[in-house]
This record gives sequence, structure tokens and C-alpha cells, in this order.
Amino acid sequence: MSEQSPLAPTSPRGPSRRTFLRGSALAGGLAVAGVRHAPSATAAAPSADPARAVDYPTCCPGPFANGVASGDPLPNRVILWTRLMPERVAGAPGPVRWEVATDPGMTALVRSGEQTPVAEHDFTVKVDVTGLSPASTYFYRFTHSGAHSITGRTRTAPAPGAAVDRVRIATMSCSSYWSSFWSGFEHIAARDDLDLVLHVGDYIYDFPDKDELVRSRVGFADMDHPDNRDWLDLAEVRRRYALWRSDPQFVRAHQQHPWMIVWDNHDIDVAYGNEVDAPGIDPASATTTLPDTVRAFHEWTPTRPVRADGSGEFVLVDDGSYPAPEDPLLVYRALRYGDLVDVVGIDAESQGVHGLPADSSHLPPGQPSLLGRRQYEWLTATLTDSSHRGTRWRVIGNQAWFAPTDIPEVVQGVKMPKLGIGRWGRYAAERDAIVNHLRGARGERIWRNVMVTGDAHGNFASDVISTAYLGDGYVSGVPGRNTRDGAEPHNHGAGAVRVSTGNGGPVLSVVDDPADVRGLSVGVEFAPTSMGRGGADDMIRGATGLGPAESTEIARAAEAAILTLNRNTQFVEWVDHGYGIIDLDRDRAVFEFWWQDKHVPRSPDVLGHQMVAFAEEDRSAVPPRFRDQIDAVELHGLPYRPTSGAPHGPQAPWFPPEA
Repeated sequence: MSEQSPLAPTSPRGPSRRTFLRGSALAGGLAVAGVRHAPSATAAAPSADPARAVDYPTCCPGPFANGVASGDPLPNRVILWTRLMPERVAGAPGPVRWEVATDPGMTALVRSGEQTPVAEHDFTVKVDVTGLSPASTYFYRFTHSGAHSITGRTRTAPAPGAAVDRVRIATMSCSSYWSSFWSGFEHIAARDDLDLVLHVGDYIYDFPDKDELVRSRVGFADMDHPDNRDWLDLAEVRRRYALWRSDPQFVRAHQQHPWMIVWDNHDIDVAYGNEVDAPGIDPASATTTLPDTVRAFHEWTPTRPVRADGSGEFVLVDDGSYPAPEDPLLVYRALRYGDLVDVVGIDAESQGVHGLPADSSHLPPGQPSLLGRRQYEWLTATLTDSSHRGTRWRVIGNQAWFAPTDIPEVVQGVKMPKLGIGRWGRYAAERDAIVNHLRGARGERIWRNVMVTGDAHGNFASDVISTAYLGDGYVSGVPGRNTRDGAEPHNHGAGAVRVSTGNGGPVLSVVDDPADVRGLSVGVEFAPTSMGRGGADDMIRGATGLGPAESTEIARAAEAAILTLNRNTQFVEWVDHGYGIIDLDRDRAVFEFWWQDKHVPRSPDVLGHQMVAFAEEDRSAVPPRFRDQIDAVELHGLPYRPTSGAPHGPQAPWFPPEA
């Protein structure tokens, strides 16, 4: 296990991004300052039920007050989701009718049925709709006692093995309601060419960050309010999902596209902790358990359950009944998009970090496992099978920065002090095992792998290597600075980036192929920041009291240090926030960092940086192109412009939220 920073708290998670940044500031002799409170959002209307003690967060009028969603699409089926709000129903909730059509007016129905919501599932409705056509757009809605939900739009996956030319995925992590006005969700909703939205963790949050109090539904003056603090029990965990779904842009992004969601620590944490003082709350009164948090996750997300045997195979429900999970603690699974890409979602949280026992018998004695043997064997078998089937790309949704992002080893085997930015550094043996598997240590090489990562709240792009030893022969390009500005007005020269590939020229390297000095890489990693949760500038500002411009310049120095210390890192930016787009075709994968000013409602969408990885090598190009390496598009003479795909049909109609 990697050594921890002396500033790190004792925790199964180890030193966090927050600890690293605050520790760096304190080490520089900077004083701690107070919290900046930004204006809060307008509170939603209270519930019509006078017996309820507090108002309940909602977005939409009528009984389907939390909107609609779809997820985990297969070629012939998809999960549809909504919730019937019992406070807006006369008497006991009756059957909810669901309908699927090929038009947004819901006139050309192709499937329909009924399901009765029950308190056991918090009155959520989940339907595994069957009999659909591959690679097709559908519209859906729910009805109760004549009242309709908003209409949703979804899309099925292509047929197994079908020849697919292009797949477009929006991806994100760390979506904090309190930290941002979530303009990014509005821009995602407006896109009409996405096949999937992939959320890799911290879909919801248990508590607000004291350095990032941007908005509150009820105002930050009352931190005892359940919409402003950590949850205390199952009812408040469920309410947190409702708070997220009271945001119209969050609901619209789910309304327009199918999602695949995997949890991280904040989604399922149980220990009470609030960064902002809630004086009227006794932490000992918290009764939240892990079964509570994973139960609410399955109730409130359009997640398709998997079998309890750990195979990752889906539980398929054909009769329209509620698709309850056999084992709620299992969430890792995979979706296939024809012969072009397999999307694999892993759980790098619940075992090695969250405290569940993790079988590490697949690793050398004494080495800890983050995944556990069962999931590790499923992951490696899934990637091997994907390669054997001839699938072009593999996209792996992973919760924390995977590639080394720390102080490297100058002498092999001699550990250096660790900053602890990502948890994978503490599970180096398992990271080595995954990298070696992709490299073909036990069989054939698996090419064209993309890790999509969250957690650290920073923009990050890297080659995937496992070693931190400087003498391993891997050599990267020259560090430089991004020439483009970010979305926030003070974010100039947004990020550190390599201004050459390192390949094809005279270099000092011990690799077998002097033209490919980055040949140790077995994939690329793409981490498109957070949907709001704070980065380096927020942490520095909270620890020092500096202004936005000054804290951003200090963040620039941190970005340059990370890029310089870590040869595999190709881009890092730790100020702006938003989401990413992955545009995959037969020849290349393009990665786009899209940013919005999180402090401003309806902020414009800014393309902050664009990178590329190639499906095949081309040694005749200048510079030469190699597989499983990520570079700025300009380094390969490609135009810097947004990608786009074929439209998938009209938008589902929206109506305004209740006043």
C-alpha cells in the first residue's frame, strides 16, 4: 500500500483531493479564511399536503413530480422510470399506465402496460420494456387517474454484432446540487445525437462542501434543514434524490437520453458528516445503513439489476413487474453497442474503500484489492470476451483516476512520499494486474481501451500505465499550457497540456521501439472534471481567502506540477466544471471537455479542450500515430472543432416546472 501524506486523515479512503490541496496551502504558511456564500436559488412551492411537516422538493406539476428517466438500454429493451408522488394522489395510489411510442405526440403506440407503485419501493415505477427494435428512438410517458407525466425520449442499443459506424456518449461525475447551477445538464438535454449518458459516480451527495455554497433550495441560513445537510435515515436519502430531481435541467437531461449510472462513495456513504455546522442535529441520531443507501440508489435510478452470482448478467423482467435487484450491493455491468464499443461499468467503491470485505486472493500475498476477486475476474473476462468478439473499443466507467498521478519513483522499488490524489495508487498490485491483462500477460493483447473516470473534480487525460518508476522506458512529450480560456471569467490559459507527442524523434529511451516511446500504454484515460463539485481553485480559496484570479493562478502551478511529475499525464485542468463527450468511430475516439461557469444559471457551453486516440497505428504520419495513446488534436493536424452525429429524432416536449 502506498504511503500516506502526513497531512492525511486516518480513513479507509486515505488522503483525499481536499486534504492534498488544503495541506499544500497550509504548508505554504497561508491562513484559513471564512466561507463565501453565493446567492441561493428560489425555493420550490411547498407540498399541497398540510399534514407534511416540511415542503418536499419537486420539479414537475401533477403526481409525477420527479420527472421521468430511462437507462441501461439493450437492443430490444430499456428500463423506464418515474415516481408517483403519494401526496398528490387522492386516496391510495392505483395502477400507473406506461406507454411507449415512436412519436413525441404518443399517438403511434408500440408497447404499454400497468404497474402499481408501492411504499416498499418508495412509490417508484420501474419497467423493463421488451419487444423494441435495435438502434431506435422511442418516446414514453406514465399516466395515473388521467394525469400524465412529462414525455421522455430514449434509444435502444444496436443489435449484437451489428456493424456500427459511430457512438456518442456524454459522461460526467460528481454532480453536486449545492455547488453549481448545473448549466451542463441543460446543454446535454439539448443534444439530439447522444446514444448514452454515462455517470461514473457521486450521482448524488450526502453533504454540501463548505467552500462551494453556490445555491440552496431553502437558503443556507438553515443548515439543519434536510435539504442542506447530511442525511439521517432512509427517508432523507430518498429525499436527496428528490432534491436533485427538483432541478429542471437535471430532469430534462434524464428526459431526453438513456443513462448508465454507477455509484461512488457519496452515493452510498452512511457515516454522518456535515462540512457546514448544523447545530440542531445530533450525529448520533443518524440511523442510515448501507442497505438504505444502495436501496435508494436502485429505487431512484433507471438501473437494470444484475444477478446475485456476480456474473454481471442482467436480471431480465418480461412481465412488466418491478425489476428488483437480487443483491443490491452488486452494480457492475456492461452494455454492448454492436461491434463498435462495449461500455463497462465497474464498482471501485463498495468493497476496497467502503469497508466491505474484498477477496484479494488473485493478488500477491498482503496486497489489498479494490474490486475483489469476483469483480476482477468478471472485468478481465469481459474485456477479453469483448476483444475476441472483435469489438472495436472498450469504454470502462471507473470511479477514480487510474493512471499514476503522484510523485514518481526515481529508484525502482523505493517508495516516494505520496500526495494521494487517487485511490488506485493504494491498490497498485491490482492496477498492475489489470494493465498486465490488457497488455497480454496471460494471452493476447487487448487494444483500444478507454477509461472514463470521475471523483477528483479535475479535468484529466492520460495514457494508461501502471508503473511510477521513471526508468521503465516510457517517455512523454514536452509540457506546456493550454492556449484556450475556460468558462469562468478568470480562467485564462485553462490547464497544462503536452505540446508534443514525444514519438518519432530522437529521445533517451530504453524501449524496444524508439519511434514509439509511449508503447507501455495499454489504453487512455479521460476524466472530464465534475458537474459542479469544487476543484483546486475552490479549495485554495477556502483555505486562503484569496480571490478567484489569484486562486486560479495557484491552481495553474499545481496543474503544471502534476503534468511534469507524471509522464503519462497529457492534460490536466483543475478549475472549470461540466461534462465530457466521447465521439467514437472506426478510426478514432475524440474526447471533448465541455465547461460552464457553475456560478451562473444557464451559462454558455465552452469547449475547453479536445483530444484524440487512434484505432490503428500509422508510422507514416508526422508525428506517427499509435494505439492507446491520447493527444491534443492539434498535435496530429486535426481541426479543433466540436464533433456531432446524426440526429436521433425530435426532442421530447417539456413543460415549465410548477411556480
